[in-house]
Amino acid sequence: MYERVIREAPSARDLAEHLDTGTLRRLWTHLIIPREARAAWETHFPELRHHHTGAAA
Repeated sequence: MYERVIREAPSARDLAEHLDTGTLRRLWTHLIIPREARAAWETHFPELRHHHTGAAA
């Protein structure tokens, strides 16, 4: 569900309504989303990038 919401949510309100911060952080490295979408999210939410990097190490 998170992958679909990230790709298709029409507004920030929809994102906030359907995504849980803790769950998003936990799932981030496993989500299959377009590279551009991942880069945009990691630019706006650097903690995801750090979490992603940490999980891969």
